[in-house]
Amino acid sequence: MTFTNVVQSSHRLIATRPAQCCTNCSPDCAEPMPILRSHLLGWRITCPLCGDQLREPDGHEAPSPFHQYRGAALRVETLLDDEAERGIQTWTSPAEIAQLLLMRRIPRPIPSQHELWRFRVLGAIVPDLDDVVATDHESLPTPASPILPLHLRPALLAGVTIVERAGPEMLRMLGGHMMGGNRTRFSDSAENMIARARRSRTSSQMQLIGESDPRDSHN
Repeated sequence: MTFTNVVQSSHRLIATRPAQCCTNCSPDCAEPMPILRSHLLGWRITCPLCGDQLREPDGHEAPSPFHQYRGAALRVETLLDDEAERGIQTWTSPAEIAQLLLMRRIPRPIPSQHELWRFRVLGAIVPDLDDVVATDHESLPTPASPILPLHLRPALLAGVTIVERAGPEMLRMLGGHMMGGNRTRFSDSAENMIARARRSRTSSQMQLIGESDPRDSHN
């Protein structure tokens, strides 16, 4: 199995060991079996082969508290797949959006020091995330390893959908939920993404102009 064809921006969303399995394509998930490519793809919630809901590596179902976001999650699952496997993006990289959404944020009113661990940028646009994380006592992954457990993954995918649809201004707005060096790092990354998108759009427009038929102006 090789991931050499996966674009660089998506590499952090590839697990080093199975993060899920499909009980339809691999009925005996708990038994030693060949690891399918889809078992390592941290952006997926459904099997790319049969479309079934993915399950925990041991084959157990992981009911999600974010089932209401399933439609949005499936849309971004496709966008992330297009980016990773085919190098296709919309206005920016959905994989990079996912990483930004897992940066730490400071909510207001500012909570006590021992509660700061549970607040991420994602919670600013998927509000019920904060309470779910607090109830489960489960710290979210960091941008360096942005692979969420299956039951939390729809929240991240839905957050990427919201930002991707809203465009650059939402990225800038989200920077306001942070403080200090973290805010600077977020803003720098966001502005780099926005600048790349602008350059790509300009390049595409210039290419279209260059490809236009000069005779069109005489028709």
